[in-house]
Amino acid sequence: MNIQQKFIIAIFIGLSNFAYLQNEESIELLLERINLLKKEIESLTASVESNNLSLSRLEEANQIRYVDLDKRIHLLETKLLFEEPNEDEASENQLNPLSGLVEEEIDSGEFGLWSNSMKLIDNSRYSEAAENLRLLILSYPDGAYSGDAYFWLGEIYLVQEMFEDSSEILGAFISKFDQHPRKADGLYKLALASLNLDDQEKAELLLQEVISNYPNSGAALLAEQDLIKLNTP
Repeated sequence: MNIQQKFIIAIFIGLSNFAYLQNEESIELLLERINLLKKEIESLTASVESNNLSLSRLEEANQIRYVDLDKRIHLLETKLLFEEPNEDEASENQLNPLSGLVEEEIDSGEFGLWSNSMKLIDNSRYSEAAENLRLLILSYPDGAYSGDAYFWLGEIYLVQEMFEDSSEILGAFISKFDQHPRKADGLYKLALASLNLDDQEKAELLLQEVISNYPNSGAALLAEQDLIKLNTP
């Protein structure tokens, strides 16, 4: 092998090494870019999950506030009924301490069951409250608090994840008390029970009914949010 041939071989080897080094550098650059993209994707995924969690917590907080507000209204009603009258009123109401505070047609036994149920709910003693409400419904089917008893019994079953019982009671509430001021809430709660029973079609129909018939209610706002969530891929 002459010098010229050796020189050509040396050049060829050198070019091969150079190409190999370039390939190595290209692969390293590619791997580096892949790692950077991977980190960006992980960061974006974490951000999306964080946003979803925040949204879920916000929706949950809104529902809790909504239920809490309703409960506070009931407790305020109960408190007003238990407020001590002034001296002049006391002398007039000695025979009936609830006179002037409770309508004449409301039985004091019914009121006692109702007010005690609200106290138990306020203390998260749901099983005891449910027993009181069931007794109220059975004892006073046409009483002044019968509709509210159905509604709150359905609510308790929903909280306790007794979805079939909740659906049955709320369905009866809607059927029996069509003009009740909590009709929109009852429809919304029935939709939640239906969702948990995997009946999405029924749930969506109920949510649409809330929005259509009670557009200015708090239940309608929650129904709109749930419909968006259900129809988002």
